[in-house]
Amino acid sequence: MKTQLLPMMFRHFRFFLLAFLSLGAEAGTLPAYPFIHANGSATITLPADLAELDFELTAFTPEADESLALLNAQSEEVIAFLFNHKVASADMAAHDTKKIVSADEMANVDKASQRYRLIRNFHVYARNLDQWNAMTQYLLARPYLGNFSVRFGRTDYAEIEHQLTLKAAENARERAKELAAGFSVKLIVPTAISEQALSRIDSELGLDGARLIPALLTTSGAAEKPTMNDLFLPSALMYKKSVNVIFRTR
Repeated sequence: MKTQLLPMMFRHFRFFLLAFLSLGAEAGTLPAYPFIHANGSATITLPADLAELDFELTAFTPEADESLALLNAQSEEVIAFLFNHKVASADMAAHDTKKIVSADEMANVDKASQRYRLIRNFHVYARNLDQWNAMTQYLLARPYLGNFSVRFGRTDYAEIEHQLTLKAAENARERAKELAAGFSVKLIVPTAISEQALSRIDSELGLDGARLIPALLTTSGAAEKPTMNDLFLPSALMYKKSVNVIFRTR
């Protein structure tokens, strides 16, 4: 079922009616004819239908081969779980394993006290958010999981941008017409158009749900995992676009 786009126009704009004759060098880059400059803006509010997850799996044992075997087993377990919860294999990527040994560990001559830490980074796209709670609860319960972060988004981002451009341009034209009528002038054609990049404004409105969650450090230096409260699905994602248009008048 196609998602219905719900535009909501912002009502705070600035308009300028400027009439200039040819002023030579003093005119700068402004047009040398009467014009109206209008700013138009539009927003679209939609639920998230995509989540990006980043996390690490870690193995830490006395033997390098043992750490690698453990890490492979952990990876297979997590991948199988995600696959069974509607995550396609093409939406899962594992980066190269990293071996991390601290200076203290390297300097420790007692082999029995040495440990080999291997880390594998995962990037996952979750496109079926009906499984969201089950996936996050499972991952957060893994004792070897760290550096967990989540970003929510939309799969139809290009269509959202297209719709917002049309709505913002239409809004700019309507507001310019209102201003022109107030000064008894007539719009002719737009002579210059610029746009701002599509932006997400969820954070300032408190609608974005889980943002990028860095590892939290306790006083002991150990990383803490986020909780389910940190990873709830956002109630909405809000996208905004603005355009600036110069209309020639007469």
